Amino acid sequence: MLSALKGATVPRESLTEHQRAQMLALMQVCYAGVSAERFTRDLAEKQFVILLSAGRTGELVGFSTLRVVEEQVDGREVEVVFSGDTVIHPDYWGQKELQVRFGRFMLARKLRRPLRPLLWLLLSAGYKTYLLAVNHFPRTVPRHDWEAPPERVSFLHGLARRWFGKQYDASRGTVRFEGAHYRVRDGVSPIDREAAAHPHIAFFARSNPGHVEGEELVCLAEIRVRDLMWALSELSMKQVRLWTRRGLKLIGVRA
Repeated sequence: MLSALKGATVPRESLTEHQRAQMLALMQVCYAGVSAERFTRDLAEKQFVILLSAGRTGELVGFSTLRVVEEQVDGREVEVVFSGDTVIHPDYWGQKELQVRFGRFMLARKLRRPLRPLLWLLLSAGYKTYLLAVNHFPRTVPRHDWEAPPERVSFLHGLARRWFGKQYDASRGTVRFEGAHYRVRDGVSPIDREAAAHPHIAFFARSNPGHVEGEELVCLAEIRVRDLMWALSELSMKQVRLWTRRGLKLIGVRA
């Protein structure tokens, strides 16, 4: 097996105590301010978890929690998928297994009810999470190169107020959780000069200057089948290139 990672999407209630402990430990590696109580409470609100394991050892090296709810937009039913805690150990950055697994999950949700709008709600305390949305889903709010319809923006504000209460600042479009909360550890995925030159990353930094203290930008992406298929195709090609380089390295050939 050339892939460095193996992925699986499982119901939250199927997690073992050992897996939960591994997930908490992984969060504490990459984030400061992680408490067991806060982590457990967040996990209890989710129905699904994407698990990433090292291909050789089986060690848990990444995960993302997912909540699925039904909402109403102007009297029309929509499905919202909310990404909760998400982390990949830095040793495995660049691997695309999490994105592929998430894309497959969203495609399955969309195909269950093709005519019902599917929306992805995510909180971005780091630019890498934000890029996952804007790089693959053109109808993401907010972004620098697309002005969303007023009703979509209103829905986002209303949803964030209901879910996060006074912790949500509508004027900034961010959530600052009360009390101790996660923030990316110093030196993990910083916005350096090279990163800041990227238009999406620059927009994220302007929109959420408090990200270094754990403030999170609230984003909403419309998930269309054509965007999903394009994203999965692109991610699969990148994954194949990674596998090819890995295979060549194993047999002593420089890529």
